[in-house]
Amino acid sequence: MITLAGVRRVFPGADGGFSALRGIDLELDAGDYVAIVGKSGSGKSTLLNMLTGIDHPSAGTVHIAGAAVHELDESRAAVWRGRTIGIVFQFFQLLPTLTVLENIVLAMDFVGVIAKPERRARAQQLLAQVGIAAQANKLPTSLSGGEQQRAAIARALANDPPILVADEPTGNLDTHTTAAIHELFRSLVEAGKTVIVVTHDRSNDAHYARIVVLEDGLIVSDTRAASRS
Repeated sequence: MITLAGVRRVFPGADGGFSALRGIDLELDAGDYVAIVGKSGSGKSTLLNMLTGIDHPSAGTVHIAGAAVHELDESRAAVWRGRTIGIVFQFFQLLPTLTVLENIVLAMDFVGVIAKPERRARAQQLLAQVGIAAQANKLPTSLSGGEQQRAAIARALANDPPILVADEPTGNLDTHTTAAIHELFRSLVEAGKTVIVVTHDRSNDAHYARIVVLEDGLIVSDTRAASRS
């Protein structure tokens, strides 16, 4: 489903530029539950931008779900992203003046994949799926951190994308809530989604089926659960 070949990203500078990614070769299968792990400055945020089409490589190719993402201009990338990738942000990014339900419906309005008469019912179903159906008509600020993250996951799933990318999704959550979010991610994988978590935190390694470790813009290890046990 996802293939990166020879991906480099150089940010220009007076001293010749900074190489954030220095030759990434990576294949991820449909249904993978993957952590991309690295310290600050390792290149994981830049890699996340490659996976979501937010940024393009300086060299190399990015193919995701049949699309040559590295060739898409900004407008086509936005359309592709809306249909293909659900993004979960560390700080939730829910619009504070809209209810939780309205946040999810708005995500559908932007993309237009889901028929308009079906959107509110789908939003309610997604909130039930992530366990916060009772919070549908509340504003995000009245929810706990864990509930807001569940709402953010529901919004990321609004247009039924095959891939979910989460950026430090449990960085602000307690241990119990973190475990619950990982269980939710695992259920999505079992339902056929590909879930990619970008994080610096190694304390949750046991949750993932595969761990890709970045260091100085290079992949230094790539292991699956069986080989880590």
